[in-house]
Amino acid sequence: MDPDRNIVWIVSYPKSGNTWVRFLVCNLVFGVQGSAAALNCLVPDIHELAAVPAPPTEPVFMKTHFPFSPALPLAACTAAAIYVVRDPADVMMSNYHYSRRDGSRTTAGPAALAQYVEEYLAARGGSRWIDLGIGAWDDHVRSWLATAHPFPVLTLRYEDLLRDSLGGARRVCAFLGLERAAEEMARAVVGASFERLQRIEEQDIRGQRVGIFYKPYLQRSIDAGLRFMRAGQVGEASRLLSEAQLQCVHAIFGPLMRELGYETRAPEPQTAASGGARL
Repeated sequence: MDPDRNIVWIVSYPKSGNTWVRFLVCNLVFGVQGSAAALNCLVPDIHELAAVPAPPTEPVFMKTHFPFSPALPLAACTAAAIYVVRDPADVMMSNYHYSRRDGSRTTAGPAALAQYVEEYLAARGGSRWIDLGIGAWDDHVRSWLATAHPFPVLTLRYEDLLRDSLGGARRVCAFLGLERAAEEMARAVVGASFERLQRIEEQDIRGQRVGIFYKPYLQRSIDAGLRFMRAGQVGEASRLLSEAQLQCVHAIFGPLMRELGYETRAPEPQTAASGGARL
């Protein structure tokens, strides 16, 4: 093993399940965690650090939303990565709700959602994330999963992890070389469940503990009932978006979705009279 490669990244496009997987990994490696503050100590968020730290001299976990490139801070220190991927339509929906929570989008309702979907698909990702160097969803996925790297990458699909969390925990243990009894893995899974993370969020809000779930500038949206741990569902987009919107999602992301094992809609038949799908 290269002694200069000591970082295991936990990485995803924003709103794909990174926090959930960070809790699961920490629970498996260090024991069940009880706060976002503890999580951030064990798996620092590269986006929240005041400055890029010195290259680590021993193995560490770090979180990032950046695509992989030489511009990734500490890229040369990468030993491995756990990449969390999610259906891009649901990623888009989760980002829409997140944009309301962080105040970058102040209106709600069908018209606001339609505008957000149109803008998101035109850019192939969230405009905020593109401005921050995170980029488009498909470029981000390919940078980690479709590029040859000198380090291993474990891919975790959000939907598979939701359906079989214990199976996901086994895969994480195998990838990291951890030996854990079935009871330990079961505790780690329960400790990272959506319901438990919701409780931790509420505790952090009540205690005004600054971190993943609470920041003072979010107080207005928190008071309005908007939460980081919002739904944790699969298929929200298919329930709330129009058929035309879903067709656009699949027209843009379909080839990569199929590579990742997601079902895609066949294009609607086009005629001179009907024209193409519109958002």
